[in-house]
Amino acid sequence: MSVDISEKISYLQGLSAGLNISDASPQGKIISGILAVLDDMAATMVNMRSEWEDFKEDAESIQADFFNREEGFWKEKEFIEMKCQNCGKEIFFEVCSTDDDEDGSLEITCPSCNEIIFINDGSFDHDFTHFPEEIEFGNS
Repeated sequence: MSVDISEKISYLQGLSAGLNISDASPQGKIISGILAVLDDMAATMVNMRSEWEDFKEDAESIQADFFNREEGFWKEKEFIEMKCQNCGKEIFFEVCSTDDDEDGSLEITCPSCNEIIFINDGSFDHDFTHFPEEIEFGNS
C-alpha cells in the first residue's frame, strides 16, 4: 500500500515537472509544497510499516515463548478442577496447594464470586485401628 502511494506521488511530481509548473508562481509553490509533504508522508508510512512488521515479529516471538513456558508450566504441575456451585465458574488449583496447612485445614475460595468452594478441616480424616470382622447393616 505504501509503495503504491510513493509511486503515485512520484507520478504527480513528474506531471508537475512536465507541465512546467514553476516554484515562482503562488500556485506552483502550493503544488510543490503539497507534493513535498505527500512525499514526506509516504516515506514516514514506509518507515512505520517497517517498524510495525518488526514489532509484529517481536510480539509473535514473545507469544511463542510465552506459550512454550505456559505449556511447560502446566505439564510440570498437577491440577484439580472444580466447578463453583455458586457462580458456575471452573476453578483449577494445584494439587500441592491442597496440602494441609499448619493447623490441618484448607479452604479454596472462588476468585470470581469469593465463595468458599472447598474446605478440608480434617473432620473426615480418621485413622482406623480396628476393623470389625463383620459389619452388620440392619437389613432386617
